[in-house]
Amino acid sequence: METPQNSIKIVEVSQISPSENNETDQIKSLNLTFFDLLWIKFHPIERLFFYEFTGLSTTNFYSTILRRLKHSLSLALSHFRPLAGKLTSSVQYVDGKVVVGSFLDATYLIEDRLSYDDFSQVMCNYADIEREGVQLRLIYVCAIDNEERPADFGGIQTGVSSCRGSVPPRCSNSGAGHHAILDGKSSAMFIKSWAYLSKNFDQENLPSDLVPCFDRTVIKDQTGKLDMFYLDMWVNLAAKMNSKENPRSLKELDFGANKGDDLVRATFDFSREDIKKLREKVQSNSIDHTNLYISSFTLTYAHAIICFVKAKGLESNEKVNFAFAADFRSRLVPPVPENYLGNYVGSKRVKTVEVKDIVRDELGLVIVAKNISDSIKELGKDGYLERIEEIFNSYSKLEPSLLGIIGVAGSPKLEIYGVDFGWGKPKKVDIVSIDKAGSFSMTESRDQIGGIEIGLVMKTQEELQAFASLFVQGLHCTNKLKQYYREYFDLIQKICG
Repeated sequence: METPQNSIKIVEVSQISPSENNETDQIKSLNLTFFDLLWIKFHPIERLFFYEFTGLSTTNFYSTILRRLKHSLSLALSHFRPLAGKLTSSVQYVDGKVVVGSFLDATYLIEDRLSYDDFSQVMCNYADIEREGVQLRLIYVCAIDNEERPADFGGIQTGVSSCRGSVPPRCSNSGAGHHAILDGKSSAMFIKSWAYLSKNFDQENLPSDLVPCFDRTVIKDQTGKLDMFYLDMWVNLAAKMNSKENPRSLKELDFGANKGDDLVRATFDFSREDIKKLREKVQSNSIDHTNLYISSFTLTYAHAIICFVKAKGLESNEKVNFAFAADFRSRLVPPVPENYLGNYVGSKRVKTVEVKDIVRDELGLVIVAKNISDSIKELGKDGYLERIEEIFNSYSKLEPSLLGIIGVAGSPKLEIYGVDFGWGKPKKVDIVSIDKAGSFSMTESRDQIGGIEIGLVMKTQEELQAFASLFVQGLHCTNKLKQYYREYFDLIQKICG
């Protein structure tokens, strides 16, 4: 497959040092808690924000916007000093604590330019399809995975891709953070802080809700053994997956969710009305829906799982595993500050349902929604930390599934579409890393209050087209949304010839 490599030009790689800030200069290292170690060999969170400018020439973009982004990034890093650091090249356990290694002097900002077509493919509207999934990763990789980046980088890596020759100018901001340092909420807090300082160019301080808390003492392990449990888990898993690699290195593990340059990616939007219809389906087809936690997340996730499984065409006796991580900041006792920087997410046991139950018309939605509801209600119950070993040991007992474990990246609660660097909200936000994890991405709707947007990656155009058709049928969508998908199918036909 031909890729648009020649449309990309690396313009500049800048090392952005944190500006002087007396309050955060004293932070020289951070301990990793057991919540961080859960993600020590997981892939980074990779997110792209696409923007379109009005009333600004391409020349002014380079002279004004890039200067502003670099200055505000330096200010943001002064408040988030550990994100200009790196993890040591191997897992170290010193004085009973797993520690982050020494700090770098800077983080990297890579600026590149792409063609108008590259941006046009990833900034379209509902049911938007990037003709090749590699297209989006190409923009991301160009901005992030430059050879000058340290191999054991542990903090934030950023990039800016701009669209040459476009009127109005277009650009994307990208960010990657090692998952052992940041969960989704922390990652969003940093990007929002950077955006705030860019938009309020005369400010150096952050509002209180964006000032990070680095206090690791708020994380309590009453068992005293969860650090070593997670370290041993990763070492054993790494040795099992690749006996030639050092199992104690920080190199992320390849879980083999999606591979190849022919992947396809699309974004689908659930309106508030769509979610209402799904809720009515569950309520009318369940015996006692009052005991179900049928939130917008539950309904969206359940509907997406059903469409995904049906689109894959699995045999009726196949098993489908799904699980999700949730923010525990307010779920455990004592609660931790909302602005805690690090990982404070956890999950319950993986739920397993047979395909034959998932595809049971309206009852399939009830079955999947009930399993998700049960997991949500169990989160944060007393004794969760004492049951962590039991929960994660159960993963090794799962029956193999062709789909692996279907998860969720992101959350509508992060309000990512509110990230404004001073030129308005994003035209589109993508979580690129779902092509590694076999997960859906999930954000709030960019256009509708109360709506939810999901992204997914499929291996073939045929699978994606099947998903889109099932998505529409399952929602009994409005004529307006049907028109979006009619245009989508037309595009599919043109692409496939």
